[in-house]
Amino acid sequence: MARLLHLSDLHAVATGTRASGVLDTNDLLREAIDALSGRLTAIGRIDAVLVTGDISDDGSAESYAIAKAQLARLGLPLLAIPGNHDRRSAFRDAFADTAPMPDDGPLDWIAEVAGTRIVGLDTLVEGQGGGLLRARTLDFLAEALDRSQGKPVVVALHHPPLRTGIRFMDAIGLDNAEALEGILRRHDGPLWVLAGHVHGVYHCMLGGHPVVTAPSTCSAFVFDQREEAPVGFMLGPLGFGMLDTAPGGVWTACPLVMADGPYGF
Repeated sequence: MARLLHLSDLHAVATGTRASGVLDTNDLLREAIDALSGRLTAIGRIDAVLVTGDISDDGSAESYAIAKAQLARLGLPLLAIPGNHDRRSAFRDAFADTAPMPDDGPLDWIAEVAGTRIVGLDTLVEGQGGGLLRARTLDFLAEALDRSQGKPVVVALHHPPLRTGIRFMDAIGLDNAEALEGILRRHDGPLWVLAGHVHGVYHCMLGGHPVVTAPSTCSAFVFDQREEAPVGFMLGPLGFGMLDTAPGGVWTACPLVMADGPYGF
């Protein structure tokens, strides 16, 4: 079964700029890949890297080239879906060689990795922060699940079908999670939904299947559910996820920066 490195929300930018005028996301991505490269031996076999959106912050061709070059340093197959900061045309140009993507419309795709079917879904509504699963995408997913032939399935999308309680993020969430739930509920095989967007780890169940979001490589949001919670990001914690789709396998979140240790006990 597949072992997937789950990254999200890289927010790469064109050279000489910073995301939100603050974050040197390109340097943060380089540091993240350095850290991951040094830990691959400890993590064990990885079959592919799955990036759940917002690879770019500005949608520029240069930002995608920078991100792809950094991700290539891992020496692993790459799969990616767009997020709300991405731009569909530039994204397609950059990543069409990683999975079979249509020439127009939503960038939905299917990849087979180590006995696992991975279904990438496009929730991007260009010019908006929130996401939407279009009818064409929902039909694509339903057919992909019907043809999964009992294989484990990973459904990847940027906007998670859950609410965090962080008001400014929930306001730009997935508009039609209930449509996704209806399709997932009809599937009785092993299935995981992996997402990003919220720059942190959140879990829920949808249609009888687990949903989990990955931390970002560049910033995080405080878990603050007050109505008057400040709108903005923190410089950490940063991290990544890893999923093992074998029976009994787990999704785990790992920090990019480790504390001192290990100490004997």
